[in-house]
Order: sequence, then structure tokens, then C-alpha cells
Amino acid sequence: MNSNAIRVTTILTLTLLSGTAMAQSVVRLTPLSPGDSYAEDINDHGEVVGQSIQAGFGMAPVRWDASGTPSNLGMLESSVTGFANAINNNGEIVGYCEDSTGLRKATLWDGRGGMVDIHAEIGSSSSSIPWHINDSGVIVGQANISPGIFPRGFVWDQTNPAAQAGTDTYPGGANYGVNNDGHIVGSGYFFGDPDDAMLAVPDGRGGYDYPLINPLGLNFSQARAINNNGMIVGHSGYNSTTVTWNACIFTGDDRDPVMTLGTLPNLDTSEGLDVNDNGVIVGYSWDGTASGFVPHAWAWVDGTMHDLNELLDDDSEFDVLIRATGVNNNNDIVGYALMDDGRIGAFLIEGFMTNAECPADLTGDGELNFFDVSAFLAAFGEQDPVADFDRNDEWNFFDVSAFLSAFSAGCP
Repeated sequence: MNSNAIRVTTILTLTLLSGTAMAQSVVRLTPLSPGDSYAEDINDHGEVVGQSIQAGFGMAPVRWDASGTPSNLGMLESSVTGFANAINNNGEIVGYCEDSTGLRKATLWDGRGGMVDIHAEIGSSSSSIPWHINDSGVIVGQANISPGIFPRGFVWDQTNPAAQAGTDTYPGGANYGVNNDGHIVGSGYFFGDPDDAMLAVPDGRGGYDYPLINPLGLNFSQARAINNNGMIVGHSGYNSTTVTWNACIFTGDDRDPVMTLGTLPNLDTSEGLDVNDNGVIVGYSWDGTASGFVPHAWAWVDGTMHDLNELLDDDSEFDVLIRATGVNNNNDIVGYALMDDGRIGAFLIEGFMTNAECPADLTGDGELNFFDVSAFLAAFGEQDPVADFDRNDEWNFFDVSAFLSAFSAGCP
């Protein structure tokens, strides 16, 4: 046994159980005014966007800086409410502003205090919604930009502004995600048919190729996000073990096009909403066959779907974490929750499962020391799942032994 293990054994023998705070805390993002708030996306600098109640003005598009301070992004003229959907690593934000008639206008906040009316730029004849923006400023969304009764996917390039239908092969649809290579994912549909997952890849000639990722047959499928490694996530009814649909990875393999991620225990439906370059996927699950059940937010890491509600303690101001909407490359997760006062609140979880390769690092600081031991002792005494190191729903000597072995192994 090495010196680390000897020290841990000594501490475990001599130290009383303590109340040291556990890692992976869930933090509420302060709203502009008391009331509902929603977090939709987070960039690698820790800047979060979404929407929040603004006293006297209704729902306003908001940006939380890396310290968690909120600011109102402002809205287009004649707008009564606004929503921010995505932010890139340059601080550029996309969302929409809505007027009193319900018309939604795609909007860009340039990160320098300016706004661009994307709705007008693309000439949309009805509501337009941008869903994502990559680090080059390429914006994707849905709008009526060509003849027809259905909205279609659009692409808007700020360097050479032009409206392009990313769902060319369908009369209706939406573009939901775009990576830094300009690869677009979304879904398209024919009238009366379920959605088909879609991938559009720049062809080098100003257009797009459309590699097949959708499973053949009438299976509801949507591709919602693509990371910079080309990993595509969303949800599909294909190969689902339930009567609804489940979160999935679209593999691009003709023989096995969908890797189903399943859903949380006792729930039958799940959707994947975002994925980072580490392959961490976030989304939510619910019971599609029963009414009144509150959804649960989750994160999928290395083959396991984790209910984020397991991070909440008894005195948390959160009642249920409803939906995880965004994850950055630091494994920071944002979303929104039902609060114990009945309101909706935006939340942030910093560095989720960053200690996956170093399970004894319970404080998540990349080091193994007394504080990790103290955290283990506190969790062990409370029979917290984080201290159930042998994953058998019991807390005994074998968990202590497993923790000691992990501590002795150190961090890579």
C-alpha cells in the first residue's frame, strides 16, 4: 500500500463524519426580476443565455456573464417579449423577438451592444426562429423564406448574407444545429408524415450534400445538435423499446443508423438536446403515457444516463430539474427547473462528471487530498449514492475499500 492509501486509511479511522459540501452543486442563475427564468445555452467562457422576467416588461432575452450576473439584451422595435436561444464563443447571441400579434422575428445580438434583424435580412413572410450559431457566425433556424405554407430550414452567413434552405428536399422543417465546419443538422417533413432527421454538409460549391442519417421507414426522428467531431444527437422512435421515442446518436451507418440512449427509470420518453466535444449529451425524460408528470433533466456520459436530480439535497431551493438544454466543453450544464415556490428557475451545474477518470476526486478540483476524504465521509454517513463506490445500493466496508483503491490509483 502506498503512502496515499496509508494516509487515507488513517484519516478514515480517525476522522469523524463531517458536513463538508459535495462537488457538483446546482446553482440558480439570478433572474432579472423575481419570477421565472430559463437558461438555454452556455459557451466555453461560461456565458449563459436564455430569458427572464423583467419587471413591467414581461419575458426578456438575457445573458448571464461568467460570474452569473444577468443583463437584458434588449429587443427589436415594437417587440413585447424576447428569447435568446444560443451563444457562440465570440459572445454572439441568436434568438427572437415577438410582437403583440405573435410574430416572431429572428434576431442577432452581436456581443457589442448591437442588434441585427435577421427576420428582415432573410425576407421571412411569417415567424422566423434561429436555433443556433457557430463560432464563424453562421446562423441556422426555421422560417418561411420561399413559397409554401410551411417554415423551412434557413442558413444565414454574416460574411456573405444569403438565405439558404438547409431542408431543400422537404417542403417543411427546421435547422437546429451547426458546428464549426458548417455541418447542419435538423429535421424535415412531408405533409402528414413524421419528421425525418437531416444532415447537410457544405459541398464546396456554395450548396450542400445531404448524407443519409435518417432510419428508413416512417419513424419520427429529429437531429438537434452536432459537435465539432461530427457526433449528431437528437431523438428517434427507431429501435425504441417504448411506444414513443428516445434520445439517440445518429451514427451515419446504413445498417445501424441509430444508437438509442434509452430513458430514465420508470419514464418512457426522452429527447437529446445538446452535445459537447467530449461526447457529453444533455436532455430530458418524461412519461409520455401519463399526464401531470414533471420531466427530469439528464446528462449522458460514457454510456450512462444520469438523472441530474440526484445532485439535489433536501434543503435545495430546486424542486425538480426539468430540462437540461446546453452543455459546453468544460462539461458545464444549463437548463431550467421547477422551484420549490412553484416558479421556473434557470440553473447551472459546473464541470459535471469532470472527475469521471478520477472517481476519488469528489471535490472535482483535479487533486486528491484530505478534502476528497472528508467529502467521501460525509456522503458515506448520509448514504449518498456518490459514496456507493461498488454501485450495489449499500454502504459498507466494500465502498470504503473501493474508495481507497481509487484514491491510491491517483488521477491520470
